[in-house]
Amino acid sequence: MNIKDLILAEISKKKLTSEKLRSLIHIKGEEEQATFFSALIDLEEEGKIYLDEKGYYQEFDENKLNKVQGEIHINTTGHGFVIKKGQKQKRKYLLKKENLNGALDGDIVVLKDFKNNGTNYMDAKVEKIIKRSDKNTIFEYIGENTFIPYNVFGNIKVICQKSLTKLVAGNLALIKLDKNYIAQIDKDLVFEGTITKVIGHKDDPDIEIAAIAATHGFFKDFSKEAIEELKDIKEYVLDEEITGRKDLRNENIFTIDGQDTKDMDDAVSIKKDGENYILSVHIADVSHYVKEGSNLDKEAFVRGTSAYLADSVLPMLPHELSNGICSLNEKVDRLTKTVKMIIDKDGKIIDYDIFNSVINSKKKMTYEEVNEVLENGKLIEEYIPFIKDLNLMKELSLILREKRKKRGNIDFSSTEVKAIVTKEGTPTSFEQRSQKTAEKMIENFMIAANEIVTTHYAYMGLPFVYRVHGGPHDDTLVETINFLKEQGLCNGAANNLLNKINNGTYTSKDLDAFLESFKDTENYGVISNYILTSMSKAKYSNINEGHYGLALNFYTHFTSPIRRYPDLMVHRLIDYYNDFETVLEKLNAIEEKLPDICSHSSYMERQADAAEEETLDLKMAEYIKDYIGESFNGQIIRMTPYGMDIKMENNIKGIVRPEDVSKTKKDLDHKFKLGEKVCVLVKEVSVPHRLIYLNIAYPLNNKPKQKTKRSS
Repeated sequence: MNIKDLILAEISKKKLTSEKLRSLIHIKGEEEQATFFSALIDLEEEGKIYLDEKGYYQEFDENKLNKVQGEIHINTTGHGFVIKKGQKQKRKYLLKKENLNGALDGDIVVLKDFKNNGTNYMDAKVEKIIKRSDKNTIFEYIGENTFIPYNVFGNIKVICQKSLTKLVAGNLALIKLDKNYIAQIDKDLVFEGTITKVIGHKDDPDIEIAAIAATHGFFKDFSKEAIEELKDIKEYVLDEEITGRKDLRNENIFTIDGQDTKDMDDAVSIKKDGENYILSVHIADVSHYVKEGSNLDKEAFVRGTSAYLADSVLPMLPHELSNGICSLNEKVDRLTKTVKMIIDKDGKIIDYDIFNSVINSKKKMTYEEVNEVLENGKLIEEYIPFIKDLNLMKELSLILREKRKKRGNIDFSSTEVKAIVTKEGTPTSFEQRSQKTAEKMIENFMIAANEIVTTHYAYMGLPFVYRVHGGPHDDTLVETINFLKEQGLCNGAANNLLNKINNGTYTSKDLDAFLESFKDTENYGVISNYILTSMSKAKYSNINEGHYGLALNFYTHFTSPIRRYPDLMVHRLIDYYNDFETVLEKLNAIEEKLPDICSHSSYMERQADAAEEETLDLKMAEYIKDYIGESFNGQIIRMTPYGMDIKMENNIKGIVRPEDVSKTKKDLDHKFKLGEKVCVLVKEVSVPHRLIYLNIAYPLNNKPKQKTKRSS
């Protein structure tokens, strides 16, 4: 038996102190003692043992102890949530701000004092913190070695004893906290902490975005060592680098990207051969420049992805690479990896080739202008040489999209909103992102290239990076659909889907058909978002599990190596596997490192998404703070235990707390529901917390009649 099993065997009989445990399992010597105490910590963090306030260890039996252990998630309003997944159903616990006991988002905690609050959540309190999260938290220096929370809620203070000589009041710093508090002053718990990085001063320009980025592990500066390596990389393609590559520089190749895009990973070209289409997708050969184990590679791995925050980009690679030699800029030679596909009239890929190439993009096109050409027939002079190719691409894109639809690809509503800001970063409006012809075209081509690359190397049986997406858990999906039914949003279609789920006969096609039935309704976005959030998130894995949302058995990310590390790793694997003389020597090493690469890349992708969302919330708060007291029409897009999320007509989102529902006598019996249109007043705005509190004035169907002005 190992030491953990010995500990568990002893405390299964009775409660024991650490001293008694050491004696019973005969722990001797410093090395054994270190292993013993490490095992105790691990078992406590795993939720297998419980240490009471008297210093006794016992088995963590939830029923006997009337306690629960889990990871806490704290939203921007300061409320905490712990969700425990049981065999039959999830148990949900809600923690008010005053009951967090010093816990921060991501901490492992023990909960106590459960109370039914009339919802599907139980009220609870944090008894103690078992393990601090690895997440970065920003605190503000107030002097005398003391910090207070900056952009998180919590009645806590932090004492840091080191590296404070250069700090002034108002400095913001990332701090790693201990889990046990050392004192309590009034209502504040006092913890010790260690400064990991000083971000700047709260009055610095752009400090809010820098703070958001730092919280999620993204920083503007690269290491000196990485910058030094840039000196050895030329700004242009060398003649000797072209040797052994297919020369495609005379072909009609071009890029299509957003208007402001400067890091262009992909270019496309097309031809027609009889009824078959010859589509080529050309991807920047970043692995040629960023060598494995280099400082540039190490920095790219740590970042995992580029972060796009409002009007700024924190790139995975320095701009000299991301906007320079690796970017497929117009009218310059660039090294690429090309996927050439022969596709028949039904969208079936009947042949393909994957090879190293050199290209010279003939035109930097934008989505906006291509949409004008393809949707409105606008004649743009510099696009005239490419009109035939663009029309062929549109034709093929529709064929590929129809094929995706038939195989069960789920088409979720896009609820993404983009902040429109000035050069100074001041928000002016918020636009709903939409996919038009050009965006869909490039998406379809990239998916085809990604699928071909994955299928090719998966059948070779070699270690690989996969983009996987698991199907929804039936119980979670049923719970979500039943909630939507309760809100009166989807009765008929819901019953049909529920029957198929209960019979075990539903597929992604059924889920897509369910969403499709609401496509022309005002609640489509609400329903789609609820279904989407009930599903597992796509992630990277070295084990292929298929991609449920795309209805594909094989899928990876190959097409964005400038801004995503997994794509860069896929390029590197292609290089390895093209050299069979050395691949066997590296195979074991590759297999060992892929799980860590996939896990870290998935984590950093989630961090980048969270940072982007928080930046959008920040810009919304900055914009709407000038409209306090003004009213807007909106829609209830989410119901939570702490209130309702509202999306206003200007695409700005806010929160209505239960106490902020103003009801007239006529409305006292009105029960607000998901999807309902309402009129709201902007009540309060907190820019540092990125919070907009709204007051519901009335449901729109009860809107008071406007009084007409009397004529004199």
